[in-house]
Amino acid sequence: MKLSKLLTLPLAALCALGIVPSIAFADGGCDQQCQLARKAQDPLASIRAVVLDNTVGFDNDRDPQSYAAQIQPVYSVPTEGRFNVILRGIVPVVGVRDGVVLPPLGPEPRGQSSYSTGLSDSIVQAFFSPKSDRDLKFGIGPQVSLRTRTRDDLAGPGWGGGISAVATGFSGRWSYATIVGQHWGQDDYSVATINPVMIYNSDLLGGSYFGYSNSLTYDWEASSGNRWQIPLGLTAGKTFPRDNGSAIDLSMGYYKMVERPEGGLESQFKFAVTLIWP
Repeated sequence: MKLSKLLTLPLAALCALGIVPSIAFADGGCDQQCQLARKAQDPLASIRAVVLDNTVGFDNDRDPQSYAAQIQPVYSVPTEGRFNVILRGIVPVVGVRDGVVLPPLGPEPRGQSSYSTGLSDSIVQAFFSPKSDRDLKFGIGPQVSLRTRTRDDLAGPGWGGGISAVATGFSGRWSYATIVGQHWGQDDYSVATINPVMIYNSDLLGGSYFGYSNSLTYDWEASSGNRWQIPLGLTAGKTFPRDNGSAIDLSMGYYKMVERPEGGLESQFKFAVTLIWP
């Protein structure tokens, strides 16, 4: 697939995030349960949360070839200034079969035994977002990676850093966001990520949602034709409010890799549990 054609996929996704919600369902309401779901979908929400994001990867014969659990604590720092500060951590626990290429860890095959399991390198992000009552919000900030790997064949960026930016908002029952980042690390690690999110919050089953939420990656150091990982699929979930103002959000989804590096996984099954405190 030509690079020009590949670029149209993420660019189309980014355009859709800004255009589709503004022209469709603009008059839809959003009740309390819908508002809680929005907080789970909003990377700039003023909340405390812990996300357990799980991804199971498959190849042609449908056997599980990898497992990644990202533990993501989120904390919105109370401030009296003009900016909100949102801190987010990403602690990846990875299991991978020998020979599998696992973006965004890098272009090299993973696993030195039949199945390698352990901790990869962690990332800490900080978003600075201007305080605003508008539906559309923006944030930008640095990110640093820590060498927390327990095995060399599960290595990520190691010690490194980068920058990420986010735009998020809602229109009627639509929630949408785009997170774009670039990270540099040890051993010539250089990976760009695009995380588009477009979710419709419906009344189905007493309040649920469905849409797209996944990460596109581009590895600058990989060989030509092996740089993109582009998943296409659907996520569905439901947020369960609690009497004390907290909530539990459950979601799952299936994605097919329409573009992947050689040795990369063919499809993903994702499921996540998010604990939210006001």
